[in-house]
Amino acid sequence: MAQPFCTECQRPMEGGFLLDNNNATQEAVSWVEGPPEKSFWGSMKIKGRRKLTVYAWRCPGCSQVRLFAPQV
Repeated sequence: MAQPFCTECQRPMEGGFLLDNNNATQEAVSWVEGPPEKSFWGSMKIKGRRKLTVYAWRCPGCSQVRLFAPQV
């Protein structure tokens, strides 16, 4: 993915990701297709849905964060 520039101050943005601390595991946050639906056990239903890793870009000038979920 090409490095984006901030829409506010036109500076190059720094790449990174959002961390999800889930019990004893750490994972990158994902985008899941469709509306959220809880299963009987309280977790989210994701079977059969598209799931993409979310990438975050942060502006070092104004601190704006932009999120992207590119199809790889």
